[in-house]
Amino acid sequence: MCYLLYNNTAMKKAGIREARQNLTALIDTVQKGYEVLITDRGRPVARLVAPPAASNKPYTSHASFRRSMPVLNPPLSQSLIEDREDRI
Repeated sequence: MCYLLYNNTAMKKAGIREARQNLTALIDTVQKGYEVLITDRGRPVARLVAPPAASNKPYTSHASFRRSMPVLNPPLSQSLIEDREDRI
């Protein structure tokens, strides 16, 4: 395994065979903040990086989107009920 400097980040380089044999060690390296470049016959084929940090909110708020929606008169639910009654 050799070390590279990529985008001012220390990066380790490993071949596919080495990555397969030492995956646990490579994951430990990534957990320490490094990136691992996996190569096939010297050509980069993959990059092993840590996932982005999780945010406190599992999803973004849709409140502003809901406020921008027009208020239907009559409500859509009422229109659906009337449409279903017409079919019976």
